[in-house]
Amino acid sequence: MLDPLTAERIERRAGERTIVVALSGGGDSVALLHLLAERFGCARLHAAIVDHKLRHGSEFDAQSAAEMARLLDVRAQVLELDWADGANRAHEAARRLRYAALCNHARRVGASVIATGHTRDDQAETVLLRAARCSGLRGLAGMRPFAPAPIWPEGRGLWLARPLLGAGRTKLRESLAVRAVGWIEDPANENEAHARVRARRVLGTLRRGGFEPMRLSALAERLQLHAARIDRDAAALIEQTASFEEDASIVVDSRWLAPDAVKQRALEALVAAASGEQRGPTLAQLETLSSALGRPEFTGATVAGAWLQRRGECVVIRRDPGALGGRTDGAAPAAPLPLQPNQEAVWDGRVALTASEPGWFVVYDGRAPVLQRGEERRPLAAASPHWLLRERVQHMLGTD
Repeated sequence: MLDPLTAERIERRAGERTIVVALSGGGDSVALLHLLAERFGCARLHAAIVDHKLRHGSEFDAQSAAEMARLLDVRAQVLELDWADGANRAHEAARRLRYAALCNHARRVGASVIATGHTRDDQAETVLLRAARCSGLRGLAGMRPFAPAPIWPEGRGLWLARPLLGAGRTKLRESLAVRAVGWIEDPANENEAHARVRARRVLGTLRRGGFEPMRLSALAERLQLHAARIDRDAAALIEQTASFEEDASIVVDSRWLAPDAVKQRALEALVAAASGEQRGPTLAQLETLSSALGRPEFTGATVAGAWLQRRGECVVIRRDPGALGGRTDGAAPAAPLPLQPNQEAVWDGRVALTASEPGWFVVYDGRAPVLQRGEERRPLAAASPHWLLRERVQHMLGTD
């Protein structure tokens, strides 16, 4: 039931390293664990169980899932999410924390690939939910079977594999029954407060009415081919028109010639790299910015945490200072980042730093980031800065 091409990609990217398996204890992830164990061997796998701490009894389920892995002779680790007091515990916040925990764990165990148990049914639900939000081509292309980890900067250099996107939930559970393997039923899967549960109900109604929901999964597969082509062309456009300084990209706008979809995707990557933020510009912002960029009257703009400014024949894209220092619209200033000795840390999603001594923080002084320890200040160069703008672009547009 594993997709052969995705399994080959896992093999190629992982090499001899550990493969992290996101295990919830549910039927899909338990089936994934067994199938990967058959394909790669138990010794290469490391099960990561995320305890979201969102309901009573989650600790018991997490430990039960870990025991399922150990019975298969697969190493297992429970990752407990650490929620700040008063934190927003909505779906999107939980998703970000979950992927951050998985990526940080993958880095600790030396893995480059994280495998998840998303199925063909999950794909259909995803496409339906995105269609309801009027998503564009990229949204309707759904989840990719193999892609860069969907979080930054925690996901730097890591890949997310979904080798069960061609398999259905029912068949996976039947395969577990044949093996006499049990699984955990999460009560959240019946809670209609969750949009995905409601989408599942809608798809069931459509099926009873004669529409096969898995056609949505097939649609996503077709659109992924178009999205991948746009990514390749956007990467080529950036290569032809842009250069990178430490904290900025410089675009020769007279060469900014490509179909609209390609220009918008390239801009999305450049803006995200300059801002360091997880969420980039909206489609409407990209359309406006892309059409303006090649015009001689364009002088500059701020969008999604980035600042675009004309410099002669070029447009410079860098961090919006207002977003770093705090604005009257309520945007909070950049928080100080503590640096642990000889441990790399990423400030503002844009620069990786390593301090050789304890006690240092990265702070924004109103003009630039600097190092501070008590009353002492040093330039950023004292922490071996590695700017990540090019790497962020490659992460967004990357293919394996």
